Amino acid sequence: MPVIDVEPFLSGEKDSLQTTAKELQLALEDIGFLSIVGHGIEWRTVTDMYKWAADYHSMDDAIKLNHEMTPALMGYVGLGGAKRGDRPHALNAAFFMGRPGSKRNQFPDEEALPGFKDAAETYYRTMERLCLNLLPLYATAADMPANHFDQFFDPALATLRMSHYPPVVAEPDQWGIDPHSDAGFMTLLPTNEISGLAIKAEDGWFSVEQEPQSFVVNAGDTLRAWSNNRFRSTQHRALNVSSGSRFAIPFFFDPRPDTMIEPLSGCISNERPLAVKPYRYGEYLQNFMREGYIPTAN
Repeated sequence: MPVIDVEPFLSGEKDSLQTTAKELQLALEDIGFLSIVGHGIEWRTVTDMYKWAADYHSMDDAIKLNHEMTPALMGYVGLGGAKRGDRPHALNAAFFMGRPGSKRNQFPDEEALPGFKDAAETYYRTMERLCLNLLPLYATAADMPANHFDQFFDPALATLRMSHYPPVVAEPDQWGIDPHSDAGFMTLLPTNEISGLAIKAEDGWFSVEQEPQSFVVNAGDTLRAWSNNRFRSTQHRALNVSSGSRFAIPFFFDPRPDTMIEPLSGCISNERPLAVKPYRYGEYLQNFMREGYIPTAN
């Protein structure tokens, strides 16, 4: 998996936009996954968030089910709540939150987990700021003006998910999270002490061993559609095969729900004719969540 150092670009080094965007372009066209280092995030911010995720999931189920996710509200999805079709349920529980201050967010009472809400909102803003700073790289990689994507992420429809993969033996063809591609623009997943992520390549599945203090970044279906299928939205899955709990804190960075996803002019040519019909992102996301979270959705 390609490793891209984004520090020269983020620090404003001359010519780094073009050179780093070219690396990103090749990674998105080849596999749809990459790893970024030099992101500027103090790693204690990440490790602290992992601790908060563990503390959250250690609470009694009765407390967590007090803010269960519904079609209208973010919140908790218990083990067995993530399910696609007639497949075995996924072996994870998760807490979802959206933009700080959103009326759709639900948190445990402050008395139940003091400091959790503030920590989660601070981490959310930190990740959102990084993603916004990366947008010029994506636009340039798609042969568009560097500021092209800015208008669609003001504000972004981003989601922080805190997942718990307990040490449960899986049934045949059962996973911590089922094979899937993400719905949105890009997902950032920080280095995990316990591996479990696998990516589907053309010659089969392979496990991901992350670089220290890095983020695995992958494109979602929306970036694939926006790029007229130029960039890949690759299937991936996760399974905890360790003897202890595994936690994950992916950050999903997506455009506003009213955004019309239409193939970019920089990704249309005689060699790559128009291949994707426009759609509204919010409608696509609703369908994606409805298929994966029964009976709840976000």
